Amino acid sequence: MSAGFVQYFKLIYFFYGVIITVAPMVVAYLFAKHVLKMSLLNNLGSIAGGMTSTPALGALINEAETDDVASAYAATYPVALISLVICSQFLILLLS
Repeated sequence: MSAGFVQYFKLIYFFYGVIITVAPMVVAYLFAKHVLKMSLLNNLGSIAGGMTSTPALGALINEAETDDVASAYAATYPVALISLVICSQFLILLLS
């Protein structure tokens, strides 16, 4: 009943999920590093904002011992959050 979805699980779906999750972050990191020439902390701060991950921001601030990474996080977080909502609605409309 509640775990009925397990019968439809295929291992390839797990790997699709890994690729969909990791690939955009790797591409964003490489783009920011090589094209935009961003510093490591600002680059990681913007990626944390792109993931909408507040715990990642806290870890970066703690590790860097400065709040400078918060500006890169704050610049990307709203765009990522709005995009997340719009894309999920688009996928629902597309797949239903």
